[in-house]
Amino acid sequence: MSAADQRVAELVERWMTSVELHARYLALSDADYAKVQDWPKHQRPSRWVVDLARTRLLELKRLLAERQSSRDAGFAEALELMAFLTNLLGSEHVERFIPLAQPQPEAPPVPPKEAAPAEPKVESRTPRTAAAQKPARRAASKRPAAPPPTPVPAPMAGATPAATDKATAMVIADAVRLISWGREWPQLAGLIARLADRPAEAEVWKILRQHRSEIEARARRPRD
Repeated sequence: MSAADQRVAELVERWMTSVELHARYLALSDADYAKVQDWPKHQRPSRWVVDLARTRLLELKRLLAERQSSRDAGFAEALELMAFLTNLLGSEHVERFIPLAQPQPEAPPVPPKEAAPAEPKVESRTPRTAAAQKPARRAASKRPAAPPPTPVPAPMAGATPAATDKATAMVIADAVRLISWGREWPQLAGLIARLADRPAEAEVWKILRQHRSEIEARARRPRD
């Protein structure tokens, strides 16, 4: 299996995982669907769109397996090139698409806390008189007030963490290049995630949001 075959196969598997998650999300209400993932702006896919995507993915997997068995190394490379050119040249900005859904780790169940046994109430044999309570109140009033909490300096406006790894630097460079070619901000994560050796689309979104000011400054385009 060539490197292009491996990349295309991994991409198709990510798409298939995403489509299966969307099939499960069909049972959710609109409010719950909005909370289940950190979605980009889009129209919620309907059942027939999800079913159509699943059918076409299965057909693509079959074709890819046939080409791999016949040692056709150019098929996967052509798929990668077509996907890139379609997003770069042929598609317009639309909101009707199936965003990539990532499997979310399930939080472990929290065991209920047991109520602590109540301590028995012991009544004092010698009740305090009003005269005995006055010195205690005077002593409490003379205690120095607690100092106010030290304010924590807020981060400087516009400051963004520097790119510290290769993946972040590649995503920033890709975003600057795509914006300079005329692509819109909501399209960047999907385009970049399809390139070789790039992070998943959800991670690309995090990097883009974190470094948006830097990206737009380098691309010389104002924020919309």
